[in-house]
Amino acid sequence: MKSDKIFWGIFLVFIGGIFLLENFNIIDFSWRYVWRFWPVILILIGVNILFKNSKSQTGIIVTAAITIITLGLLTYKGLEKHRDNESKWSWNNSDEKNNNTDYYDVITDGTYSEEFDAKYQLATLNIKGGASKFVIKSASDKLFEAILNQSKSRYYLKKTEVDSAVTLNFNSKGNRSEYSLNGDYFNEINMMLNAQPVWNINLTMGAGEIDFDLVDYKTKNISLKGGAAAFKVKIGNLYNDINVTAETGLAEIVIEVPETSGCRIKAGTGLSSKDFKGFKKMKDGSYETSNYNEAPNKINISLKGGLSDFNVDRY
Repeated sequence: MKSDKIFWGIFLVFIGGIFLLENFNIIDFSWRYVWRFWPVILILIGVNILFKNSKSQTGIIVTAAITIITLGLLTYKGLEKHRDNESKWSWNNSDEKNNNTDYYDVITDGTYSEEFDAKYQLATLNIKGGASKFVIKSASDKLFEAILNQSKSRYYLKKTEVDSAVTLNFNSKGNRSEYSLNGDYFNEINMMLNAQPVWNINLTMGAGEIDFDLVDYKTKNISLKGGAAAFKVKIGNLYNDINVTAETGLAEIVIEVPETSGCRIKAGTGLSSKDFKGFKKMKDGSYETSNYNEAPNKINISLKGGLSDFNVDRY
């Protein structure tokens, strides 16, 4: 085997591995910082040229060793610099409060909250996390409450408001996701929302689980994005036009909708399985309940997945 094949094989495995681990929120790699070391790429290419036509075992070993050591150093620096920047960024944010934006860094008792203001009519909750279990159940007198159980990750809560609209960003700040190989989630996050505003909920995660009971909430848009995850969402009928989108890799999706609401499903599911009881397949490939056209409340669901299990049930 020629040494150039060894070089490009290791290099492509490295790039693909970094992207894959980032997509599953297992690591947070600083490509921008690593780019400062771009001359190293020239060194690697130079080494590859020197031993390109070499079929000797020495040439192959030297090429592989230099490539692995160099890429290992870049990986270490990409992760290390992110931790440094993250620490400094957190410190600066603690002093950047103004009338419209609030920041919460790591709170020792694992509790985050924002007070409710009667002027809030539209609220958006953006959630980004790693290997966690996110739960929404009962309502709260506050705008937002979150309680972290068994948490080893760092989160921040940022609020931005414009007139009667308020946006909350609840994001993990950890440089890696904490996940147990035996299936236990280290981060269990119980959230409570105020039932008065109309809510948009957007969740992005790697591996994990969500259990959202939104029956008592006026939800307008729900967006779910995840890799290897389990999603369970129960939707109410307190808003007339609800949109739900789910984009997953390897996941189990269960969405419950009320029988009184008309529901339409558009599914681009690839190799995924689907179970839509009480729905009729239409000519355009979508699925509808028999009361979709005349129902005052409508729920439109869009499903996209690689190898997932999609279930939509009526209750």
